[in-house]
Amino acid sequence: MRKPKTRPVYLSPHLDDVALSCGGLIHQQAWQGLRPLVITCFAGVPDYRRLSPFAAQLHQSWGQLADPVEQRRCEDATAMTYLGAEYQHWDYLDCIYRCHPVSGEFLYPSAPAIFGELGSAEHNLIDELAKRLAASLPVEGTRIYAPLAIGHHVDHRIVSQAALYLRLHGFSVQCYEDYPYAEDNENLAEALQSWASPPLPTVQTLNEEDLEAKITAIRLYRSQLDMLFGGESAMATRVSSYAQAMGAGHGYGERYWEGGTR
Repeated sequence: MRKPKTRPVYLSPHLDDVALSCGGLIHQQAWQGLRPLVITCFAGVPDYRRLSPFAAQLHQSWGQLADPVEQRRCEDATAMTYLGAEYQHWDYLDCIYRCHPVSGEFLYPSAPAIFGELGSAEHNLIDELAKRLAASLPVEGTRIYAPLAIGHHVDHRIVSQAALYLRLHGFSVQCYEDYPYAEDNENLAEALQSWASPPLPTVQTLNEEDLEAKITAIRLYRSQLDMLFGGESAMATRVSSYAQAMGAGHGYGERYWEGGTR
């Protein structure tokens, strides 16, 4: 009997992270018939009647949409379908919307806060997310791709730590580079310093079609392009340049990290 193919499952903190970081490999795996699945963890719709000034400011930068998260879900659904991936949008709230369960205060009310330390109430969220993932996915035949947490964003670190829990429970886990944070080598070095024994890098080679598919998919996140890149043209240039640098003279690439201990 032929052994079933291992299914790639990508854990995305937000509604764009996996396309930005792994869009080329997802496209490649879809063409190979591997049925990649992307789970976006923090895709819940908040109560728009109560937002922090910081969240309201971000909504303005996304284009003053009537329902910003639903619009981002639609963008993600279109991009994932284009790449050939299945997708799930989970209902945990993005950190910009989360409040302390007792005081009701916003946990991350500013840009520095979302790149700072985890709130004391957040460790239960790591456990809850890890257990839900473990209950949702089979250990055998699943290959998990999780963020390396380059850039120190709290949501990326929560998903990364949940994935390490899964690895301890028998899952195959590989880390991807959080793009565009990964463009800064200091961000990468800081992320690797948090490991007792750092993971080892490997480059997945992409062809021209994979790279073009990745750029096209990222282009579909229209609410995010100006904030992240300053526009569509700059995005295409930067994504292409980074992929070329990862290819190191052998076409294009995306770098992934495996092993290591915390």
